Amino acid sequence: MEKEPASKRLWRLSAMGFTFISMVIAGGVIGFGIHWGCGLIFEDFALGSKGFIVTGAVCGIIVGMVDFIRDAMRAVRDEL
Repeated sequence: MEKEPASKRLWRLSAMGFTFISMVIAGGVIGFGIHWGCGLIFEDFALGSKGFIVTGAVCGIIVGMVDFIRDAMRAVRDEL
């Protein structure tokens, strides 16, 4: 099996990092959307509470880490 060039390997690694960051941001945005939606539905919803945003960001971190580790393991396996 032929090894891939260094530039292609670096692009793959940068894509892994970009995917991780985008999952964290997407989780925060989804949490913000839920928070905003609950504020529209329930008028007495505490606007100072950022629980949904934090929960969404944490879920994004977890999903991003799982995907990052899976891609890293695949990159190591392809390197051997």
